[in-house]
Amino acid sequence: MSPPSLRVPPHLPDEIIEDIFVCVPPSDPTLLLRGALACKRFACLFAGTGFRRRYCERHHRAAPMLGFLANLTFTGGVARFIPTPGAGGFCPGPDERHGYRAHDARHGRVLLTKLLPQGTTDLPHGHDQESVLAIWNPTTDDLRHLPLLHRRREVLTWNSAVLCGAAGDHIDCHSAPFRVVFLGIDAKNTTAHVFSSDSGEWSKVSRNNNLPGDDLDESQPGVMLAGNAAAHFMLAKGNRILKLDLATGKMCLLHLSRQCSRVVLMAMDDGRKVGFAEMLLPLSALRLWSVELGPNGVEKRWVITRTIELDKHLPADALVPRSMPCVAAYADGAGVIFLKTIDGLYALDLKSGQATRIPMTSGFYDIIPYVSFYTPVLRAALTTSGEGSSTGASTSSSQTQGAHRQRGFLELAM
Repeated sequence: MSPPSLRVPPHLPDEIIEDIFVCVPPSDPTLLLRGALACKRFACLFAGTGFRRRYCERHHRAAPMLGFLANLTFTGGVARFIPTPGAGGFCPGPDERHGYRAHDARHGRVLLTKLLPQGTTDLPHGHDQESVLAIWNPTTDDLRHLPLLHRRREVLTWNSAVLCGAAGDHIDCHSAPFRVVFLGIDAKNTTAHVFSSDSGEWSKVSRNNNLPGDDLDESQPGVMLAGNAAAHFMLAKGNRILKLDLATGKMCLLHLSRQCSRVVLMAMDDGRKVGFAEMLLPLSALRLWSVELGPNGVEKRWVITRTIELDKHLPADALVPRSMPCVAAYADGAGVIFLKTIDGLYALDLKSGQATRIPMTSGFYDIIPYVSFYTPVLRAALTTSGEGSSTGASTSSSQTQGAHRQRGFLELAM
């Protein structure tokens, strides 16, 4: 008898394949990458802008925390990317950007600061001679240096934040315009400037000579609310927040209910309200606060929204008496609070209550969580499989170079 002929599997339309793979959870991007490496056709579909947008639309409330940038002590504050367990092994590459400190992250972009050596004299007079700002996209490895900011007087203290310039729901806005808010306090004024990636220039949006009688907390990122219309920055003394309305340029102070030793700002109620987290000492408890708004939308008072007893979530080794945890950072969009303990760094998921210990071999000054989808890496599958382009997407030279930098991630996925 002749052997039976092999049955050819039916050809599924691209739309059905996308319907299947768009359900893959974003918390493990290696699942999509394995599918892309298994079939050139899948790789072309996944690399297309249509699939990426559908994927982000379906999971827009579940963008994963791929890791965080830690400004390490042994590097003098230079940042290193630390992947979080269960994030699919995402890693932007070895040693990323030498000499940069991570300052803020939002919508897939990271705001970096490079401190120049004291005594630097090669910058034009009137420019910022203390720091240089840059925007970095870890998924594509694109780095854009911002122009130096002209000012009359030397800034005594400052803070800055990056935000997306796209209108709407910010779905798949990695390639959209962005803005950077710079808030500086000099000897006479508190001044706010905004950089636009469209114009490539800084513009002054506000100046106030009555605020705030305090320093800005440069170690803590700002919080953006109401569709990036208002920026909030913590002041150093820990009992006031400086609010900047980006539409009107108006500045005001929000007073906390009492003096707090160490708090971390948070966006509450889907970004409609500002809040903060604080440790209750000597109790091993974490308390979350939210501002209550009046009928006209003005901040009215602070209310306690939740109290978390940490002994129910952290091991005993992390709650040693006389060495209680402190709040290190909050991952906006992922609902995760980082706690620095004597036993190391823990990430506490506010929804599930699960605490995960983050393995680190060195200390840090501060950390910047990185929350983003990671579908652009699938272009690496096109490079390794020999494909050049797909419908709605092309592989540029910069993307090809980024794919080679992801070699370690590809080996892990396979």
